[in-house]
Amino acid sequence: MNGLHLRAPAKLNLWLRVVGRRSDGYHLLVTLFHAIDLCDELWVAEGHDGVQCTGSADAPHLAVPTDGGNLVVRALQLLCEHAGAAGFRAHLHKRIPHGGGLGGGSSDAAAALRLGNALLARPLAPAELHALAARLGADVPFFLAGGSQWGQGVGDQLSPALDVPHQHFVLMVPPFGCPTVDVYKNFAAQWHGGAPQASLGTLTVPQNWDAVVRMGFPNDLEAAACRVRPELAALRRTVAELGHPEVRMTGSGSTWFVAAQDAAAAARCRADLQPLERQGIRLLVAASAGPVAAPERRPWPASGLG
Repeated sequence: MNGLHLRAPAKLNLWLRVVGRRSDGYHLLVTLFHAIDLCDELWVAEGHDGVQCTGSADAPHLAVPTDGGNLVVRALQLLCEHAGAAGFRAHLHKRIPHGGGLGGGSSDAAAALRLGNALLARPLAPAELHALAARLGADVPFFLAGGSQWGQGVGDQLSPALDVPHQHFVLMVPPFGCPTVDVYKNFAAQWHGGAPQASLGTLTVPQNWDAVVRMGFPNDLEAAACRVRPELAALRRTVAELGHPEVRMTGSGSTWFVAAQDAAAAARCRADLQPLERQGIRLLVAASAGPVAAPERRPWPASGLG
């Protein structure tokens, strides 16, 4: 059996600043999304009785539910409702850690929308697909195209970031996530307490990559994430002690990353950080992924034939 296949890349936020808050409580951001080659894989085929999904993973701790709690299932159900499709079959293979700010669930949802849409007799227009993606999550629209994009609003208002070169990274993934809602609540409490963000509303977005690099990949949510999970602050201090003080966080955590000049520098950085593995920290080397490829036909994985 063949199905349409896509790689669903993880992302890093190479720049994340909070610029305000809407009346409904959602924070307004300016962020630089950057897709990396750490990826899940998704196969989708036509079905005739709703949405059915199977799953597999590189390791047991990466396994995800395959019912309505899975964003792949929710994305395909939404596509059925909106486009009148009879149903879909899907198989998701997981590699992206959960709850680490890497966007794995959102990327899976975007891949499901793209694959399901490609199977429709009358595919939806890009604007319609973007609207469905935004209903599933603020960063799902980014993953429809991937690459490097500036996100504004809640992250769903996108524009190209054309000058971002190919990068290498070492990711430090703790054995725990950092709940996004808790991080934003903590950030908001400090903000209203008068402390942290004197620059709110007066932010200047950098116009070129050199400016982003000079700013050291800032992330306004780091302090709040470290208050929610103090272990993250301890991890950052340890990484600095091991020779890499330029470590930064992606999204609302819990993953930290160090940017490296090339693959050899990334390998040296990973070797420097190897003592972290004794604390249960996963060290992953990744590189820029570029824009998401077009769906292609590929044999259905044996683990998903069920």
